[in-house]
Amino acid sequence: MNKKHYKFEIIPKDWAKRRKPSLQPKAIQVNIPDFLCKEQHFCNMEVRFDDGSEKTFFSRVIKNHITGQWTVDGMHVAVKVIELDSEPV
Repeated sequence: MNKKHYKFEIIPKDWAKRRKPSLQPKAIQVNIPDFLCKEQHFCNMEVRFDDGSEKTFFSRVIKNHITGQWTVDGMHVAVKVIELDSEPV
């Protein structure tokens, strides 16, 4: 069975356009061990921040029906799902 592999690209949330910037830590790495490419699937997003802290967010898988793009939204952090062609090295 050919198992699909995915990469998660962090979507920057730029709130400075509407509010003054805060000193919140920036997400630098995301892992979603229980991810399924299934709309409205709930999963756990493990996030590492630039200050060394780590948090897990209860997240939801969403598909944009116009663009076909899959995303995972954890409210504080969101990622774009990228399907990899082959097994990661």
